[in-house]
Amino acid sequence: MRAVGGEQPEDEVVSDERRDFAGVRDHQSSGTSRGAAPWLLLAAGELTFAGLAALPDARARPAPYLLLFAASALLALWAARSLSGSSLSFLLLCGGLFRATLLLRAPDLSDDVYRFAFDGRVAAAGISPYLHAPEDPAVAGVAKDLLRRVAHRSVKTVYPPVAQALFRAGALAAPREVLALKALFALADLSVVLLVFRMGGPSGGFAAALYAFHPLPVTETAGQGHPDALGVALLLASLLFLAAGRRARAGAAFALAVLTKYVPAAGALPLLRRGRAALGAAALGTLAVVWWAAARGGASPAGGLSEYATRWSFNSVVYAGTLAAVEATQLPERAKDLFLAVKERLNHPAWTQEVFPYFYSAFFARALLAIALAILLVAIDRRFRGESAERPVFFSLAALTLLAPTLHPWYLLWLLPFAARARHAAFLWLASAAPLAYALLDPVPWLPAPLVYAIEFGPFAVLLAMTLRRGLA
Repeated sequence: MRAVGGEQPEDEVVSDERRDFAGVRDHQSSGTSRGAAPWLLLAAGELTFAGLAALPDARARPAPYLLLFAASALLALWAARSLSGSSLSFLLLCGGLFRATLLLRAPDLSDDVYRFAFDGRVAAAGISPYLHAPEDPAVAGVAKDLLRRVAHRSVKTVYPPVAQALFRAGALAAPREVLALKALFALADLSVVLLVFRMGGPSGGFAAALYAFHPLPVTETAGQGHPDALGVALLLASLLFLAAGRRARAGAAFALAVLTKYVPAAGALPLLRRGRAALGAAALGTLAVVWWAAARGGASPAGGLSEYATRWSFNSVVYAGTLAAVEATQLPERAKDLFLAVKERLNHPAWTQEVFPYFYSAFFARALLAIALAILLVAIDRRFRGESAERPVFFSLAALTLLAPTLHPWYLLWLLPFAARARHAAFLWLASAAPLAYALLDPVPWLPAPLVYAIEFGPFAVLLAMTLRRGLA
């Protein structure tokens, strides 16, 4: 694979894992596809997504959903192998058809899109969505038809300003904003296919075909209605601008990606190192202007972010293991005893009273993981210093994903385009096993939590260990 920007020779970037994953190799001949007939693959893909669209509520009957998802993930690998030499227009046709097929399916595994629609309706009423939680009487009457479907009504919105602008655009279609938002998210997701293809290299067509066919982006954007694909598209655009030497545009695109969801901030170090002052200035300027504009409504766009960061946890074995270790060692209690001794020596200054609420296990586990993440991000930046930005950004996002207390299936949308280009077996597995996590929200008798974790993270850990032994090659 050619590194973005052509800063590294192809033979130094293409790894054994990229060549060998699942026996997959590019089949290209004069820009035309070989292997299975393209139209047959399109028909097979549409059949699986039509099946997903026709299924009853996946929470009530998860087995058919999981089986069709698995079949679609396998088909995506087959399509990536067979269609790697296809034209961009054909891949966009495939991706567009699959996403359109799921647009009319009501969200059943996640209710987040109703929160997005509610925020958009509040903004359309001239009220900052950061100012009030949905249950606040000041906004509770703005969208009563949506409020009953909104979860965590006591928490202010956590979504950044660019995402909020998209939600506000969806409100123009009220009361059909859920469908409108899903269509906008699906279009953003389809643009990821285009951007991955434009990033080029031997893996460009492979990755674009895999992403076009893969069920995770299709189901989580067009199906469940998550906006992450817009942030992913902006991040990929930033990498493309950087590769073309347009550092200011790269910085602006990066800032807009961060302001869609804060996830890509993890990739700041490698981008700033390569984009230097021009990228940094453009990013900071864009962040400042958009943040200021969003704050004019009377409240900080940080909203309920601190509450999310300190309270939420889901589907993270690393966080669960860290929390168990913190509790087993009684670390908060020992730290508190030490702090009390210091407090007494300092003659009980007033500021020490502010520290006491943080002596609990969940906070200590999060703090330890935050420290580990900071160390990892610096190490990743140093490890890939001589390369283009693509791989260090990928591994930085991966570090954040694995160390964060919360890992919803749609969070893996940030990794899938990079994993597809790198043919990274571990993260391709994780993206394909992601919907199993929904069984942790709505327990399934034949799919207990330990089995979910074993299927999700067992093969992933083995594949990741194999990659690490190769030096992240």
